[in-house]
Amino acid sequence: NYRNHNDNNNVTNSSNHHQGVVVTAPIIPKPPIVMDPKMSKKMSQRSSAGQKWEDPSLVQFPPNDFRLFVGNLAKDITDTKLAEAFQSKYASFAMAKVIFGNQDGKSKGYGFVSLMDPKDCAKAIREMDQSWIGSRPIKVTRSDWKERSLSEVMKNKKKKRRKRNNWL
Repeated sequence: NYRNHNDNNNVTNSSNHHQGVVVTAPIIPKPPIVMDPKMSKKMSQRSSAGQKWEDPSLVQFPPNDFRLFVGNLAKDITDTKLAEAFQSKYASFAMAKVIFGNQDGKSKGYGFVSLMDPKDCAKAIREMDQSWIGSRPIKVTRSDWKERSLSEVMKNKKKKRRKRNNWL
């Protein structure tokens, strides 16, 4: 029932058009996320269990977001379904991503949701944990992705060394 009206990006509801009332609403596009190339390289370097690697998927998320880990997802849950579950409840919702296996392309049963407001993040953990998406109750916690970045791992190692040297 919606159609473009003129070139000024307004939308006209054609169901109200016959009554002589024209309802217009501007379409406001989200601003693109601009990343500094040096920052994106830094963000994509990861470290865990003695391994170091680059993770290009981290660049897709907005900088300075509050990221949630969403576990116990049913195999049929997609990015869109996960986004729908959070987007309608939290105004600061930025994006959702379900993780799929490289070899088989099947869902690994977990994903991440990005929110821009810390209050929405805390509220989402309280409200969405153990709620049902699809055929399963989900587990929602704060993601530890920042603690696994290479720069954070190096800082923590340095702190541990200092503590150890202070005790000696």
